[in-house]
Amino acid sequence: MPQEDYIKKEIDKLGKVLAKAVSDLLGLKSKGQLNDAVNVTNQTLRTELGIDLEMLTALPANKLLPFLVAEKKLSNVQLELIADLLFESAEHSPAAASKYTGALSIYQAVTETEVNYSINRHFKTELIQRLLREL
Repeated sequence: MPQEDYIKKEIDKLGKVLAKAVSDLLGLKSKGQLNDAVNVTNQTLRTELGIDLEMLTALPANKLLPFLVAEKKLSNVQLELIADLLFESAEHSPAAASKYTGALSIYQAVTETEVNYSINRHFKTELIQRLLREL
């Protein structure tokens, strides 16, 4: 039992870190401080999780999901938060196509495996597909 409690605690901590990173990113982005938002988000992810948005962006699309699932052992909720970070940080980014592609692959994988349907995830998927066609 103690081992299971520890794992649950670590998973909960990871979820809170990711949720805070998304919240910080959206808060600074809404104030027009996108560069600051991305920097704060990157710092939080590096410090707390050993993940870097730029490193995730550099991964080929077919390696991103296996890295997050197999190596980082992220749940669907956590994967969706990572996709949200990629999606939100893509605006005005030189790596927008890569970030949108990564977010799209994560959203699609979560949709395939998640029992609960998310209209928000559905709309983000459609929006990203449209944005990628326009790039």
